[in-house]
Amino acid sequence: MAQYIVQPGDNPTHIANSFGMTLDRFQELNPALVDWGSGKWKVLFPGQIVTIDGGGDYAAPDTAAAAPTSFAAPPPWMQIAIMEVGVQEWAGAADNPRILEYLQSCGISGSLLHDETAWCAAFVNWCVKNSGYQPRGSAKVSDWWSWGRPVVATYGAICILQPLTVDQAGSGHIGFLHAQDATNVWLLSGNSHNQVRISAYPKSKLIPNAPFRWAF
Repeated sequence: MAQYIVQPGDNPTHIANSFGMTLDRFQELNPALVDWGSGKWKVLFPGQIVTIDGGGDYAAPDTAAAAPTSFAAPPPWMQIAIMEVGVQEWAGAADNPRILEYLQSCGISGSLLHDETAWCAAFVNWCVKNSGYQPRGSAKVSDWWSWGRPVVATYGAICILQPLTVDQAGSGHIGFLHAQDATNVWLLSGNSHNQVRISAYPKSKLIPNAPFRWAF
């Protein structure tokens, strides 16, 4: 047996194929990663150690995933975003000052500076900016379509969705990729039912071209 450090962009099939294993064999060696019989894999986290067939420790696959440079921890903007989970709009006329910070990071001021203003893109902007990288600087989701560079589905990648309902004709939703299954992406995002939370969104709503973006 050997150990392998999960890289950004890895998935169970890719890891198994890289080391000449069947997916069933990979499941057998790593029973904690999947609910047996359900096919529901738990999140593979960059830096996580998994067991593979072979000799030696911390093996690397024969081919590199088309993914960003590895972090030993979640990408810095994701670390910031995780700490914001639970931030929510305040009832009534009062505004949550933290949400106002998100909006102000995009230059929002005046009559739009309220926590009822759509703030999912502003949340992403604030997290990226506070991690030391250059954000888009916009609270409009469509402005992020060409930001950064496209990557494969990677933990912490910015994920862009088309409008979720008919009343969002000029907008959409944006957040950070936390996990995915056969039909959904699980995003850590702002303005998700008026708060920062992790929630599922249908893959059918991903923008049609390069929905996953990276800061560098």
